[in-house]
Amino acid sequence: MTGSKRLESGTGLAASAGPPRVEFFYDPACPWTYLAFVRLREAALRTGAVVVYRPVSGAWIDGYLGGSLGNLAAHLHPSVASYINKDLGDWARFCGVEIQTTGRPQVSTEWAQRGAIVAIDCGRIAVYADAVFRAVFSDGRDISQREVVLELAVACGLSGADFERRLDSEEVLAAVRANGAELLARGGFGSPTLFVAEDMYFGHDRLPLVESALMRSSEQPFIAPGEHGR
Repeated sequence: MTGSKRLESGTGLAASAGPPRVEFFYDPACPWTYLAFVRLREAALRTGAVVVYRPVSGAWIDGYLGGSLGNLAAHLHPSVASYINKDLGDWARFCGVEIQTTGRPQVSTEWAQRGAIVAIDCGRIAVYADAVFRAVFSDGRDISQREVVLELAVACGLSGADFERRLDSEEVLAAVRANGAELLARGGFGSPTLFVAEDMYFGHDRLPLVESALMRSSEQPFIAPGEHGR
C-alpha cells in the first residue's frame, strides 16, 4: 500500500457509507497513548466502529513545534509531576493494564513505527500495536532497538524476512512522516490524537466524547448524556 493510499483510507465517512470510522494518530512512547489504545478498542467494540491506525513519530512532531510539549513536561512543579504520576497509575488500574514508567528513559520509536506501517499493510496492526505497548510499559523492553522490533513482529505472525526488508525501506519511514505532517496540517500537535470525520480529540480522557461522536455518526440508536428524559 502506498503512502497516498494510506492517507486516503483515513478520511471520515458518513454512516451511509458503512460503519463509523475513527483515526488514531499515535506514538507508543506515551503511556497516555497506551490508555487511549486500550479504551479505543473497547469503544470500537461497543459502536461497531473501524479504527484506522495512523503511526506517527511524537519526537518528530514535537521537534517541528519547537519542543513545546517536551519543554512543558520538563518545567512542571514537583507537586504537579507527582500528581500526574499518581493519576497515570489510577487510570492504568481503571483500564486493567500495567504501566511502568519509573526509571524508564524516553526511547526512539522510529523502528516500532516503521514496523507499524508494515503491520497495517499485512492486516496485523492491532495485535502488533498491542505487543509494542506491552513491551514498553509492562516488560521494559527497548523498542528503539531494531532487533527488539523484529522479535515482536515475529511473535505477532509477521514474516521475518519480508518484514525486515520492508522495515528498512524508505517507503515506510516516509509513510510515518506523512502521517505526522497530515496530523499537523489538520491542527494536531501530539499523541494520542483521534479524528471522527474532521472532529479532533486529543488525549485518552476524550474517549467518551469520541465514542459519543461515533454513535452519532452510526445507524445505531444512541442517547447522549444530558438527553435522557427528553
